[in-house]
Amino acid sequence: MTRIEGPAGLWKARRSWFLAAGGLVLLVGVGARVSWSQVRAALHGLAWPWLLLAGALTAISMGCRAWRLSAVLGKGLSFPGTWRCVSLGYFASLFLPLGGGELVKAAALRHRFGLPLTRVGTALAVDRMFDIALLLALLGAVAGHGWTGRPGTVPLALGIAGLLALAGFLAISGRALRGRLRQWAAGKPRRRIWLDRFEEIHDQAAALRNVSLLPRLGLLQAAIFFVDVLSAWCCLLAFPAGAGLPFAAPLRVALFVMLAFALPLLPGGLGSHQAAVILALTPFGFGPAEALSVSLVGEVVHVATLTTLGTLALARPPREPAAPK
Repeated sequence: MTRIEGPAGLWKARRSWFLAAGGLVLLVGVGARVSWSQVRAALHGLAWPWLLLAGALTAISMGCRAWRLSAVLGKGLSFPGTWRCVSLGYFASLFLPLGGGELVKAAALRHRFGLPLTRVGTALAVDRMFDIALLLALLGAVAGHGWTGRPGTVPLALGIAGLLALAGFLAISGRALRGRLRQWAAGKPRRRIWLDRFEEIHDQAAALRNVSLLPRLGLLQAAIFFVDVLSAWCCLLAFPAGAGLPFAAPLRVALFVMLAFALPLLPGGLGSHQAAVILALTPFGFGPAEALSVSLVGEVVHVATLTTLGTLALARPPREPAAPK
């Protein structure tokens, strides 16, 4: 039996327990601050059509993300097969902490299409770059619109965020950075490992310089941005207090929830999701009980949608041809 030695190995072995404990602390802290009678009162009179629309928009967002990954992976891979792998990954994230859903997604892509691990890993890394761009766009939109709902320069903020994301993309795919890293790793075997990983990401990112591919990826990214914000807005409109909220409210909710899901605490974002929604809605006059009710409803919509898509993806699929090397 392999033994984990040293403080670094011990920390890795116990990291999931520390993160889970952090999520539980958040849950207990949120639960202790609210009046559950007020939470039940806030849940009365929900407009269910808005919640059904929020679930449909979440499913559309998942489809757009699968289409984006299919474009990143390249020709020869069917969209339905990629959609199944993406749906399985997000479904697994409801139960697995520490990015376990990404591991399931990678394993599904390897099994379904016979892809090498390097190609899957680099494609997922490049796909994550677009999620970072989305995060930057949300951050720019929230900052431009005003953190407390005051109007601002949203188009300018989105433009700045887009330029930052493009600069990061070009830096990773550019030849200048590649040459500098080769000099940095010259004669140092330990650094060569990091250079090899960068080379794989560089080759995948360079393939995206295809002029005909970039407009499609840009449109998909814009669609994901607006669909995610509209889904958050539908959850808010399901409550009576959500009717008069400014556009800054769903922007803040979408941004804070995305940050919450980036924190690998409890599976399904429990704890971090509730804290994120409370922080997002406090400037708009939502008390902890009202904001918690919004979070609980959003969590139910999220879990129900991912469970439905994951169940459909688990259905026996037709045999896929081997992907081109």
